[in-house]
Amino acid sequence: MNNTCFFNFYTIGFILKFSFTQNVLPFFTYKLLRIKTYILGLFLVIGVSLQAQPITESNSIANFIVKENSQNGNQLLVQAIDTAKQNNSRINGTFTFYVNGFTQALEFKDGQASCELKLRKSSFIYFKHENETSNPSNLYYVYKGDSGLNPFKISWLLLVAIPIGLVLIGYMFKKIIGLAIFLLAAYFYFNHSGGLSVGTFFESVFDGLRNLF
Repeated sequence: MNNTCFFNFYTIGFILKFSFTQNVLPFFTYKLLRIKTYILGLFLVIGVSLQAQPITESNSIANFIVKENSQNGNQLLVQAIDTAKQNNSRINGTFTFYVNGFTQALEFKDGQASCELKLRKSSFIYFKHENETSNPSNLYYVYKGDSGLNPFKISWLLLVAIPIGLVLIGYMFKKIIGLAIFLLAAYFYFNHSGGLSVGTFFESVFDGLRNLF
C-alpha cells in the first residue's frame, strides 16, 4: 500500500513537472520576451525623441527684439535672440508673427528679418510670435522721425506701474488728487492716441505675467 501511494505521488509529481516544463514555462518565457521587447521599443522611441528635440528647438524662436533698420528707414529689424540675449544666427526660414493683431510672414536669414510698417505717425506696435515651446511677445513704441523708425521697448510692468502709482498718490495725498486724475487721464489718452487699444494693453500684461512662469 505504501509503495502504491509513493508511486502515485511520484507519478503526479512527474506529470506536474512535465506539464510545467512543456506548457507553463514556455508561456511565461513568451510573456517575458514580449515585455522585454516593449521596454526596448520604448527606450528606442525616447532616444529618437531626445535626439530630434534639439534640432526642433534650434530653429524655433524663443525670444526676439525689434531694432532700427539702418538700411531702410520704413522698415524695422526683428532679431531672434538666445538665452544670452545674443543674435541667434541659426534661425532661418519663414516665421509667422502677429503685428498689432495682423498676421505677417517674416523671412529670417541668420536670425534677422525685415518688417515693413506703414505708419503715418508714432505708434504703439505689439509684436507676438507663437510656436510649440513658447509665445514670445514684446510691446514697442515706434517713433517716426525724419531719419526713419526708432523702436523703444515698453515693459508690461511699466504699463501697470504708472496707473497704479497715480491712483496710490491720489489716495495718499488728497490735496493733489485732482492732479493725479488729470495725469491718469492723460496717460490713457496718450496710449489711445498712439494706437494702444484696451485689448492690446491687457494682452501685453497677461502675456508678461504668463512668461514669468
